[in-house]
Amino acid sequence: MTEQTEYPDQRSLGEWQQVAHHDFDGPDELDATLAAALTDSERPWNESPLYDAVDTEPAERFLASVDDDDASVVFAVSDRTVRVSADGTVEVRRPNSNA
Repeated sequence: MTEQTEYPDQRSLGEWQQVAHHDFDGPDELDATLAAALTDSERPWNESPLYDAVDTEPAERFLASVDDDDASVVFAVSDRTVRVSADGTVEVRRPNSNA
């Protein structure tokens, strides 16, 4: 039986939105993909450096090494929740404006 944990602030988050795709076999590092994905016209990335929020190297090594496309890592960056899947999908959840 799998136990699901709901974090208290999870109810105030919006839906997952795909913002990028990372190629684990390509030349770019995951942190470069994330920095580009987290910078958008609505909310430019002017927060503290990404490495202050998350160490992407272990996440990248793990996701590049798994055979299961269902594997993912989830972490918080500023007010956003970011999920990176082993298939390279990068998704973001932002707080609901209604919360």
